[in-house]
Amino acid sequence: MEENNKLYVMISKTHTGIGKAIRMFSRYPYNHVALTLDSSFRNWVSFARYNRDTPLYGGFTKEPVERYFADETADNTVQVKVFALDITKEHHKNLSELFSCAGDLESGMVYNFFDIIAATVGAKIPVANAYTCLGFARAVLQKDYRSIKALDKDLESHLIYQGPLQELVSDSGNRTDLYFTRLGFIKGTRKTFKSFTVLTLNTIKAKSTDKISRHLNNKTVNSSEDISD
Repeated sequence: MEENNKLYVMISKTHTGIGKAIRMFSRYPYNHVALTLDSSFRNWVSFARYNRDTPLYGGFTKEPVERYFADETADNTVQVKVFALDITKEHHKNLSELFSCAGDLESGMVYNFFDIIAATVGAKIPVANAYTCLGFARAVLQKDYRSIKALDKDLESHLIYQGPLQELVSDSGNRTDLYFTRLGFIKGTRKTFKSFTVLTLNTIKAKSTDKISRHLNNKTVNSSEDISD
């Protein structure tokens, strides 16, 4: 059987409140980035919220495709662009090990809300073990993308699909993923506070070891060098 040593990158228009806010500030139709090695496009990884009802509690998480359909309506389909990037066998193994860590709530890897706030004024706040979805893509692709628009432009020649997600992969109707577990206000507030505490501590720690960076050595993909907006 021929090996499929490819990394897939998907940018999407999600219909969450935060997603809409990001698109409003960025003035770009896509707001989220996810990665996968899965050629069926059913299982993705990214930095995002863990639970649907707790938007500020997030980190390195698995994203089964059913997550994307949760907030979809007949008038608001999930529009996506998917890119396929060639990687080496060694990089595939390396990324497979890294992606398998997604969903570990005790990993200490949290969503970098400081960075997403800074992005509204064109700045970045890098924090060890804390990423946004775009920041994670930057780390894996080893490119300093300033925006999803820049990533989109850079990977243009690798585009393999553009359109509604449901025309690429079907919704199984499975709603057992962690994302669909309701935390409620009290538990959600506690989890959010803990996450922000970890983020703050990681921000002020000097020379913290970044767990993602330990897995990433050389260039993982072949893409163009132009990453300007």
